[in-house]
Amino acid sequence: MRRLLARALLAALVALLAASCSSVTRVAYDNAPFAAAWMVDDWFDLHDGQRDWVKERLARLHGWHRASEMPAYERLLAATAARAARGLSADDARQVHREMRALWLRLVRRAIPDMADFLLQLHPEQVVFLARKFDEDNERTVRESVRGTPQERLERRQKRYLERIEDWTGRLAPAQRDVVRARVAAMGDLTDEWLGDRRFRQSETIALLRSKPTRAQLEAGLTRLLVDSDSWRRPEYVAKMKARDEQVFAMVADLDATLTAEQRGKLHRRLAGYAADAAHLAVAN
Repeated sequence: MRRLLARALLAALVALLAASCSSVTRVAYDNAPFAAAWMVDDWFDLHDGQRDWVKERLARLHGWHRASEMPAYERLLAATAARAARGLSADDARQVHREMRALWLRLVRRAIPDMADFLLQLHPEQVVFLARKFDEDNERTVRESVRGTPQERLERRQKRYLERIEDWTGRLAPAQRDVVRARVAAMGDLTDEWLGDRRFRQSETIALLRSKPTRAQLEAGLTRLLVDSDSWRRPEYVAKMKARDEQVFAMVADLDATLTAEQRGKLHRRLAGYAADAAHLAVAN
């Protein structure tokens, strides 16, 4: 349900890791409740009373996140910066991924009670509106995902990886870019499985809402869809995702071994800067 309520309620709160400078990071984080409320409205066509309710609950979630979670982000980013200064191994990348996922799931779990309370307020026409939004978004996503030949789609994936990496390290040398391209090509294309996984989450969400569940049933359903996803995913897809993650960890290690002093310095400064931003945000009013 990453493009459903979870994304709307939560994604803006991790803007810390997506912004490009300290001032943008802090402004983005401070305005996360407003941005997330707008996203919820876009997906559910909120009524007036619902808008105020959503804003209040998002502000409360944001306050909890600032006080309770931002210090954990600061520690993780500072530790990752220290790792980057000495060199990143596949084990380092695996550990960072594990800790980031734990932080994400803790945030999701914290939000689920409010999400259940919100979903109980929906009118039948809002459920219809959400189902239609799912269909429209899926149509756009499928159209983009299948655009071009298999080679062209691979090149787009390679480009996305390169852009994300160079955002942290600066421009890669041709040999370094070849490392990334080769690793991404070896990962294979999980688009079909991802689309199927996405449609299942969405259909289960609509079915849950139309079943007129109790609050306890809603919380259980959201926990199943958002947290305990391996309980319903196809084992083959779970295995492919884990294999892809391991390939990414190996790519990080391979690429790290080739970093110049300038590239490593930029990576370290970027991570250390985000750690400083997290420390500031944790105590900001």
